[in-house]
Amino acid sequence: MTVEIARSLVELFKDEPLTWRPVKRKDDTDTALVVCVNGHSGLIDEHDIEGKGHVAPSVVCTENGCMWHEYIILLDWENR
Repeated sequence: MTVEIARSLVELFKDEPLTWRPVKRKDDTDTALVVCVNGHSGLIDEHDIEGKGHVAPSVVCTENGCMWHEYIILLDWENR
């Protein structure tokens, strides 16, 4: 199963679960900050993001005790 993650409409750092927002790496390439279903946020800068937002490999929340682990699609990635 693949989980669709909506783009966050909030500019302040108060992102809702299952949202993402664009982030620039130090080398000026694009990645994303993703918020898991439990509200924990993390960069997916070691993942590949295809043109339509498919992320590989699957995303695992790194927060202690969080079991969120999904294949995701970043909705609206092409318009970042």
